[in-house]
Amino acid sequence: MAIEQRGGRVIEVNVRVYAGLRRHLPGVPLGQSVKVRLQPEATIAELLEELGIPRAETKTCFVNGIQREFGYRLGEGDDLAAFPPVAGG
Repeated sequence: MAIEQRGGRVIEVNVRVYAGLRRHLPGVPLGQSVKVRLQPEATIAELLEELGIPRAETKTCFVNGIQREFGYRLGEGDDLAAFPPVAGG
């Protein structure tokens, strides 16, 4: 997958989505990540938008195992995990 490239330079980020968010990345096997090419310093919010994953459906994101806000700028080789809100009791 590739996000629009402006100027030629891109980075690759590994993206893994969980639970109900998986429907936005059809064809990606359960537990697998997908490599996404995007502009350097793109934010988590920009990445989710380009992948068609609604921000309102995304509760928590981790980058390299650390919880990050939607404005966090991604770097080459980052591993992003996105989770929807969890319900239950």
